Amino acid sequence: MYGEMNEKLRVYVDELPVIKQLFSKDVYLTVMDAQGVILGYAIPEGKRPIMNIGDHFRDPSGALSEVLRTGRTKHNCLPPEVMGEGFEGDLVPIKDGGNVVGCITCTYSVDVKEEMAKITTQFQESVSSIQGSLQELMGGIENLFKLLSDMDQLTTSVESDVHNAVNVVNNINGNASRSNILALNASIEAARSGEYGRGFAVVATEMGKLANDSGKSASEIKVTLSTIMEHLTTIISSIKDASAFANDYRGNISSIQEILENTVVLAGKLEEDINRD
Repeated sequence: MYGEMNEKLRVYVDELPVIKQLFSKDVYLTVMDAQGVILGYAIPEGKRPIMNIGDHFRDPSGALSEVLRTGRTKHNCLPPEVMGEGFEGDLVPIKDGGNVVGCITCTYSVDVKEEMAKITTQFQESVSSIQGSLQELMGGIENLFKLLSDMDQLTTSVESDVHNAVNVVNNINGNASRSNILALNASIEAARSGEYGRGFAVVATEMGKLANDSGKSASEIKVTLSTIMEHLTTIISSIKDASAFANDYRGNISSIQEILENTVVLAGKLEEDINRD
């Protein structure tokens, strides 16, 4: 075939290995004559030839025919149905004495590009989903933080009420002690009154019993209130710790959201670069 090949085309075929070094390692170079017959090619290392030398390339898009007819470079995209995988690149006319004698194509497989674009899109969707989940979590933490604040105020109020109740119990205990003393004094006076003081002595005795019972009940209530106070103190401490913990998490989630937002921006730029290439 070399004997029938145009000299200009022969030069291009012979220099394909050198020309290949000027491009990315993923680029496919092909030299065709004016009838679309493959004269030579240079392909990425490890890749198989899409077509063989001597094969006739039939371009359903009409891009090759247009380049050979007009003598102007054209960018073209071929779907996977044509060559078994998608290709994109430029078709450059080869001229000899002003006449178009052939074409050299510089193309690359778009499968990797499409896969990268797909992965980038999925990545953006995943990050967006994570952002949505974090926003819901942030809302939950905000509600928890408010709830803990309300509980802190409520327990503080209850603590104050318990203090007041303790004061009331102390007063009851004091009154019981005084009532007991009065009952004792009444018993003494009743004893001095002899026969006439017997009825009053019975009342004094009952007053003494009532005072003792009141004092005993007041002491038991005071013990119970002291226990409640201890529990309230523990609850208040736990609420304060939980509030601090929730506040720390709120700050951490805000930092994560900021990182994810930056990640989405970078993914968008990557997708733009992929589509631009």
